[in-house]
Amino acid sequence: RPTDGIAGSISEMPGGMPVIVELGIGEVNGYLNEHPEAAGYMEGQVPQDIVDYWENRNQWGMYLKKLAPEMAKSRKKGTISRKAGYNMIANQGHLSPAYGELLEVGLSGMLKKVRKRQKSENDPHAKAFLNAAEQSMLGLGEWAARYGDFLAGEAEKCADPNRAADLKEMSGICRRISTEPPKTFREAMQLIWLAHQAVHIEGHGYSCSPDHVDQLLYPYYIADKQAGRLTDDQALRLCKNFILKQFDNTFWGPDHNLTQGFCLGGSTPDGKDLTTTLSWMFMDAVDSLCLPEPLVWMRWHKNIDQKFFDFCLTKLANGHCFPLMWSDEAVPKALMKLGVSEKDAYNYIPVGCNEIGIPGMMYFNPKAQCAYLSAVEAVLSNGKGYKNKWKWKDVAPPADKLETFDRFSDAVGAYLCKNMENSYKSGMKQLQAQMKWGRTPLTSCFFEGCIENGHDMILGTKYNVLSCGGIAFANMVDCMAAVREVVYEKKFATLDEVAQACIKNFEGNPQLWAQLKAAPKHGNDDPRLDDIIELVQRMRDVPMKAICRDPRDGSEFANCHVVRGGHVFAGMNTPATPDGRLAGTPLASSMSASMGCEQSGPTAVLNSVCKLNTESWASGYQANIRFHAGMITNEAQREKLRAMLNVYFANGGQELQINVVSSETLRAAQKNPEAYSDLVVRVAGFSEFFVKLTPEIQAELIARAEHG
Repeated sequence: RPTDGIAGSISEMPGGMPVIVELGIGEVNGYLNEHPEAAGYMEGQVPQDIVDYWENRNQWGMYLKKLAPEMAKSRKKGTISRKAGYNMIANQGHLSPAYGELLEVGLSGMLKKVRKRQKSENDPHAKAFLNAAEQSMLGLGEWAARYGDFLAGEAEKCADPNRAADLKEMSGICRRISTEPPKTFREAMQLIWLAHQAVHIEGHGYSCSPDHVDQLLYPYYIADKQAGRLTDDQALRLCKNFILKQFDNTFWGPDHNLTQGFCLGGSTPDGKDLTTTLSWMFMDAVDSLCLPEPLVWMRWHKNIDQKFFDFCLTKLANGHCFPLMWSDEAVPKALMKLGVSEKDAYNYIPVGCNEIGIPGMMYFNPKAQCAYLSAVEAVLSNGKGYKNKWKWKDVAPPADKLETFDRFSDAVGAYLCKNMENSYKSGMKQLQAQMKWGRTPLTSCFFEGCIENGHDMILGTKYNVLSCGGIAFANMVDCMAAVREVVYEKKFATLDEVAQACIKNFEGNPQLWAQLKAAPKHGNDDPRLDDIIELVQRMRDVPMKAICRDPRDGSEFANCHVVRGGHVFAGMNTPATPDGRLAGTPLASSMSASMGCEQSGPTAVLNSVCKLNTESWASGYQANIRFHAGMITNEAQREKLRAMLNVYFANGGQELQINVVSSETLRAAQKNPEAYSDLVVRVAGFSEFFVKLTPEIQAELIARAEHG
């Protein structure tokens, strides 16, 4: 960009879409789910000889050919795949490389470390990895130097003397950091940015968060300020530029956000507040730009500077949804339960929609699923599904033999277990493909132990925590509660009658529909649901611990609740459910409540989320809530809101994401999109300009409860 103060991009233009041919050539499934009108966007974009050459040589092609031949059958030779799996054509991503050592020793120091390790290695596989790491590190240094040459040429051509001087300074910075450690704030930011871009170019497409930038850059900021080399205005400009460069950085165009971001603040194990001047400055920069990406997270803890917390809350009323919030009371405890050391657990960082990683030590990789609502449908249909599309046999007794609620819940658990077992087998095939054909030696250099042990990060990092995903947890709680009350307690209907009502979308049986809708609903702090919440968590936890293990070292899986926009798209293909939800309508957008079920105010919503056992959600969940703007703009109301959020996090709330926008404003944006083109909203696992969302997602956002 003409005003850039730092250099580096993964493509030749902002928002350009690179193709990593060694991984896969295809139209990514996530993009097309959110933008079905974009189908065919890759047609004619890649020369046919390149498509043909890589068809059975890259990760996606080898996966289809050797591990998923049933998927390959529908693929016509020489064509570009439609709806390819993102983690097969862009690797898993969802990681945060550690950049502390890079800043300390520079690229030359990292290269020296790799070469020293090469001398003591005899294993051919380790030697191959270390050679690749050396070449990749050399490439990163040469890339930085080429930017230095390019910027020098741009400076000579520039007619504006001020801009020419800036370009000349940028040129010198790129040349210096191509070999040496950074010495200034701008040099450190430039080195982080180029390294982070290289991680994407190597193939990690989605959800890469740079290491804790407000903490890593702070010593350079202080040194520059004391030496008179940097003003706050100059630092703020660079912070804004860093954010804008992240927005430019996209694999699948600016219409499909990558859920990349950065994290501010946090605490140490002994409670020390890690908020710095740069935490305030980055938050100010985010507010002034009003972009849907990068995502910005703030880490809450009991000793947080309440002035900084209040400062962050004020920003939520300015047409965007940042910061998103995490709790240092909940997240580290869950990680430590999985074997992460206390020190490392407090270094966590979000790496995606709402997934958890640790810079240079642990990344997020989902390899199993928990299909809550499919399990309920399977029980009610005796394993056939409402459309007789399934062939489950001997998984659980038929519905007419389930005389008690306990037997019903056991049957649901049995189908949940079987489904998880199948998804785990599928996930292991994907992991096998990534381990064989998805190596990223440069990224591995920024993960602890990879150089030392001579192997790629996909073969194991310090902590290997694969995850079991799933959405519609709140719907599941509501379904179980409704069946218990309507079928087993009130005996208003049989399981078969509930099944028939769901098949017919409740047409012809308004009385049963009314009974199911009137049953207790999650999100209202209803004590009648406390045991159901525990039951649903147990139904997921027990089979996960029995079935799911990381094949690399036997580590336990962790749970997550990652929705992105799946609550709307999956809801379109989900039949009516026993909670009274109609076929085709959205599922729950988060852990807070199902659509239309928030009836008792914001405190009840937050208390309901606090009833979750957050130690069993170590890979992250998200909780949505929407407030009237007056809750933020009115200082007295904001003080009450801040007090409520302090209690929520102190009581075990893990995460919270807030929209502060009225339904009236959202409807006005639908009618006059040009006037609201910069309005940013939080959907579920991603944020976006409201006017760019599909009509279905827009309608779901408008339908959410607005708490005042």
